[in-house]
Amino acid sequence: MVLLHKIGQKPVIAAVRNPNDTEKALESGVDNLFFMGGSVKEMIHAVKITSDAGKNAFIHLDLIRGLSSIDKEVLPFIVEYMGADGIITPKSHLIKDAQKIGLYAILHFFILDSLALENALKLATKIKPDGIELMPGVVEKVVSRFTEELPDIPVIASGLIETVEEVSTILHAGATSLSISNPSLWPLSFKDIHPSN
Repeated sequence: MVLLHKIGQKPVIAAVRNPNDTEKALESGVDNLFFMGGSVKEMIHAVKITSDAGKNAFIHLDLIRGLSSIDKEVLPFIVEYMGADGIITPKSHLIKDAQKIGLYAILHFFILDSLALENALKLATKIKPDGIELMPGVVEKVVSRFTEELPDIPVIASGLIETVEEVSTILHAGATSLSISNPSLWPLSFKDIHPSN
């Protein structure tokens, strides 16, 4: 199954910074959780209860204590012992290695300026990740550019998204979904965002 089918059914992905919030995220109705904090031991438990609930778990490698300084050797551990569906990383060299062992690989970009934007587009075109996570997620112009130039790669907006209006704006800009840390926005559905549809 391509990543788009995993993340494209519901617009909001729960960005879980504290593993203790896993149950709250699962109860909110999201289908996907991006784990962005905690330890390896906490991730093993959080991913298990996420999988047991029939939801998808993605590990942001650089934000998990015990994984952030490890290279590709950690990828088989994530598959075999954690059971995660995928990873998120700014380390482009990990993308192909993750894909080879069956992990979805989301390439994370922080877009600071026009040079960063151009370099990120070139890298994503070359690497072909399963998805792209863009920060900050409220920059409509950046989201539009990625979705126009890379139409076959799902774009996930992340960071500084705080209102339903911002969610709607970024989805209209072309984002496939949004990784949001604000629990009050986790239950949003397409109907909530586009009431007329």
